[in-house]
Amino acid sequence: MQKKFTFGIIGAGMIAEKHIQGLQKTGRAEIKWIARKDDSRLVEIQKKYGIPYGTTNFEEMLEDDTVEAVVITSPPALHYNHFKKCAAAGKHILLEKPAAIKREHIDEMVKIAEAYPELIISDCSARHARLQPKFKVVKDIIDSGKLGEIYFIHHNAVARQSRPGIEYHPTAKWFLNKEIAGGGVLFDWGVYDLSFHLGLLNDWPEVEDAELIFMKNGLDKIDPETDIFDVEEHFAAHLKLSGGIRYYWERATNANMEAVNESRIYGTCGGIKLSFCSWDNPNIEFFDVGEEGKGKARKETISVDMAGQDDNDALSAHFVRVLNGEEKVLMPLRLARKHLDVIYRLYS
Repeated sequence: MQKKFTFGIIGAGMIAEKHIQGLQKTGRAEIKWIARKDDSRLVEIQKKYGIPYGTTNFEEMLEDDTVEAVVITSPPALHYNHFKKCAAAGKHILLEKPAAIKREHIDEMVKIAEAYPELIISDCSARHARLQPKFKVVKDIIDSGKLGEIYFIHHNAVARQSRPGIEYHPTAKWFLNKEIAGGGVLFDWGVYDLSFHLGLLNDWPEVEDAELIFMKNGLDKIDPETDIFDVEEHFAAHLKLSGGIRYYWERATNANMEAVNESRIYGTCGGIKLSFCSWDNPNIEFFDVGEEGKGKARKETISVDMAGQDDNDALSAHFVRVLNGEEKVLMPLRLARKHLDVIYRLYS
């Protein structure tokens, strides 16, 4: 039976709208409440999406016993408090990434989640990673053994002037403040990168060592239109994973260079190259030498059908199916903490 669930939304920004749109498209979600600290946009969003109730006090929403699940879309520094109150109110939770900006907060949040085993709690970092078709195709190849033993992953994505809070979603200046956002491109995109690459390996490798190679900001003279701009724009890191796997990792939302979003996965019998985001090149390249490693070098191009793929819609649909008992949570909070721990180590 496909039950319909009643939702409340904390936050009324761009990402809140993505969740509202995605949930409404499922046909299995009634959005009853929306909460925002100030009343700007509340009435606008309510009218636009037909949401009956709006409040500047999210706890008022939690007092409504008909609300079964809450989507937390507030800036990262607020997640901890919102999460605690939602769990205590007995609400299922879809939590925007990054789940928490401090290690002590995510540690306590995991304990809270374990204290309420009846609640379904999902982090959103499966969005651009495990919830799109290219992930499954690559994982199936790796699981088949065609790559042999994985020994090296190389990932880089270097863009120019694509910073959240400046060029992308310029009204959200909190992205530029480390006290609110937690960090820059490492915090914003790092959870997706780790979700994708470690998920391909069935989440078994542990990060034995995490070395920050560099972290830079201030790479142009643009006016950010805010007094605080202390997050990084470009970083590179080297991780040593269990099983002898090495992981080179570079990302930039602004650098004086461009490099396509590309992952290269090296195995003893074969390799894979792809751009993992759903809007990137749909082709995956598979390399091997055939004949048990004794043949000639060859390459196969696998084209993945990405027609109609919307990662935000996929996230909403996944969460509703989890609520209905049809699927398991792809990104439980304990796993999100494992990824965040790597990021905290690189910032320390």
